Amino acid sequence: MTAKTDLKGLLPVELEGFITSLGKEKYRAKQLLRWIYAKGVNDFSLMTDLAKGFREDLENRACVSSLNEIARMESEEDEATKILLQADDGQRIETVAMDEGKRRTVCVSSQVGCSLGCAFCATASIGLKRNLLAGEIVDQVLHTVPIFDDHRHPVTNVVMMGMGEPLQNLDNICRAVRLLRLELGLAISSRKVTISTAGLVPQFARLADEGLNIKLAVSLNATTDEVRSELMPINNRYGLDELLRASNIYARTTSTRVTFEYALIDGVNDSDTDAKRLVKITHGIPCKINLIPFNSVPGGQFQRPTADRIAKFKQILHDKHMTVTIRWSRGADIGAACGQLRAQEDSKKLPTVAA
Repeated sequence: MTAKTDLKGLLPVELEGFITSLGKEKYRAKQLLRWIYAKGVNDFSLMTDLAKGFREDLENRACVSSLNEIARMESEEDEATKILLQADDGQRIETVAMDEGKRRTVCVSSQVGCSLGCAFCATASIGLKRNLLAGEIVDQVLHTVPIFDDHRHPVTNVVMMGMGEPLQNLDNICRAVRLLRLELGLAISSRKVTISTAGLVPQFARLADEGLNIKLAVSLNATTDEVRSELMPINNRYGLDELLRASNIYARTTSTRVTFEYALIDGVNDSDTDAKRLVKITHGIPCKINLIPFNSVPGGQFQRPTADRIAKFKQILHDKHMTVTIRWSRGADIGAACGQLRAQEDSKKLPTVAA
């Protein structure tokens, strides 16, 4: 039996090709795009402006995949909702929706697990299972739309900061961004998409060549190779000098400021000396610094610095005229660190969502 073609994940020109192979007009592709990405409909029988015969043809030849929600937690501290989703092969990924007033941001995963083994990341314990398909990346965003259903344009920003290293899955990432920005769908500008990377340097140039002008956030987290290699093993392959040089080129090629993410960890990278060195090593790069007070993982070895230490670190950067913000982790009470919800669900600490 011939496998059905999954329409979720096909670019418009590919969908047109599939439609014409059924002997139908190209414009039918636009109707399908609207149903799938604007209305979030996966059932052909509900696509009421399509002829019954056409819907039957689609049922026989195609499908519209959808991740299955199996757990959800809503923060009592802030407007954050974390969702655990399961693919047809049983693999589980995490997505977080954050209502920030004018900004309604969705944090999506790009892989099931991760292979990079960062010392402070809960996902590291999972290991890498597989890359997510473009349709699975987009579907995470579609799952969050009802959370923001009181807004005409529900999702304004997408950040690829969930499970996985996005630049290891660049083909599917770029395809997903092209689908997210479809006017017939979610219409999210690629300028409103941010990719967070641990520093897969060779992919920086390729990402720039895609011409999408996606914002790049680089997880820096240390000011010396010694400390960064302890926290992030990828630094043994692409050290700080190479990483900073590639970041500078990306910023200037795409005319976008790179964000350097810096997770502040008590006694590891939060000293005055670190702050002064951070100013020095990022000097001349079009960038901003995003300080992230560490979101402690239960049983983990790292802790968050005191509020005074965080404020002092920021002040040193501010006094040197750096653009710096503090991003307090949202959803700390619901296990918002990447990998926590999956780990809790796997341990049967959370009730699953009723079907």
